[in-house]
Amino acid sequence: MTRQEWRLDFLTFTAQIVSALAWPITLVVCAALLRRPLASLVPLIRTLKYSDIEVQFGRELAELKTSAAAVATQKADVQTTPRRAVWEDLVRLASVRPRTAIREAWQHVEAGLVRLAKDRKLDAAPGVWSMPMVLGALMLNSGMLAEHQYDLLSRLRRLASEAERAPVDGLNPEDAVDFVGLALRFAASLEADA
Repeated sequence: MTRQEWRLDFLTFTAQIVSALAWPITLVVCAALLRRPLASLVPLIRTLKYSDIEVQFGRELAELKTSAAAVATQKADVQTTPRRAVWEDLVRLASVRPRTAIREAWQHVEAGLVRLAKDRKLDAAPGVWSMPMVLGALMLNSGMLAEHQYDLLSRLRRLASEAERAPVDGLNPEDAVDFVGLALRFAASLEADA
C-alpha cells in the first residue's frame, strides 16, 4: 500500500466516522444545552398517550380552575354540612380510586342539573332527563343556565368522559380531587339557582 492510498483510506475512514457520529453528537449537545429548560417543562406535561386515547386531564383541569366560568362557582359553598360530608367522602375515594370519584362527582352535577330543571318546570321529553348535555342545552336556550355555566358543564363532561377512557393508572388523585371540588361547587351553584 502506497502512502497516497493509505492517506486516501484514512481520509475515507475519518469521513465515515464523522458522518456516523454527527447526529448522535448533535443530539447529545442539544440535550446538554436544553437540559434545564426541558427539566422545567416536565412537571407541566400531563398528556398521557395510551393506545388511541389521549388524556390531557390535568392541563384541562388547571385551565378550568382558572377560567372565569369556574370563578362563578366559587361563591357556592361546599362547606355546608351535607355537602362537606359528600366532599370528604369523594376526596377519600379519589386517593384510592380517582376514576370512581370523578364519576360520582359528575353524578352530583347531573342530579343538580335535573333538580334545577324540574324546580323551574322545564318541559322536556322523558328521554332528555337522562342526557345531561341535551338537558343543559335546553336549559341554556330557555335562559335557566348562563353561557358560562353551560361552558363549564360541557368542559366538566368532557373531562369526566376522558377519565372514563383513561387507563387505570392514568389519573392522579390530586387531579381527581380538583375535579371533585369543581364539580361539587358547580352542583352547589345549580342548587343555589333553584
